[in-house]
Amino acid sequence: MTSSDVQAVQTARARARGRRVVVPLVGAATFLLAYLAVNIATRVLSSDAMPLPGAPKAEVYEYFRTNTSSSLAIGVLQGLSVLGLAVVVTARLTGVGSDGISASSRRRRLALAAGIVAVVSMVLSALLSVVLGIVAPGTSVDTVVNLRDLSFVLGGVVHVVALGVFVWLVSRARGWTRPVRVFGVVAAVPAMLSVVSAVWFYGSVLLPVGRLLCMAWVVAAGISLLRGRTTTAGRA
Repeated sequence: MTSSDVQAVQTARARARGRRVVVPLVGAATFLLAYLAVNIATRVLSSDAMPLPGAPKAEVYEYFRTNTSSSLAIGVLQGLSVLGLAVVVTARLTGVGSDGISASSRRRRLALAAGIVAVVSMVLSALLSVVLGIVAPGTSVDTVVNLRDLSFVLGGVVHVVALGVFVWLVSRARGWTRPVRVFGVVAAVPAMLSVVSAVWFYGSVLLPVGRLLCMAWVVAAGISLLRGRTTTAGRA
């Protein structure tokens, strides 16, 4: 192999490493920004405030019957958001484009499993939002309420708890800088604790807090990777 061939191979490898570093940040940014767009779409397209869980069935039914465009937009934007998360989970932010980030094989497997649960639950929640936007005007009250409740559980407590577990496991890899590791704990703890919202209504305040903190963490982790701000020891 000539020197020019060696240089070409090295250049190709460098470009591949660069892409592997950039991809997690792109996924993380999509995950966060598309989700924030859900709130904007809801405010613009909805004629009324979305009923909270536990609201009277008639109120829930009337909202979804008259706000089909809002349901469709929410489903599409959530789908785009979770596509970004899928990119992050696939990359797993561990061992991606940097020798400085490592985790035990067991931790990686657990992180991947938690990430898959987070992705699948939000995909199903997004699909249910689209279904509501299509069928709500012509179906029964009970069907609308049940679809909405299932969407809320999947996109709420199931997704957020799984996301918290994912962030916790990934951020425990010792290759991360200390600020990223500490932020991982700060983000993951309220997300995992939001499981209490399944039995205690007031625990639902942890859902948006944990969700947004975990989203912010994956963006911060992606930036850390891009800037090479990781320790150089490849330890688990």
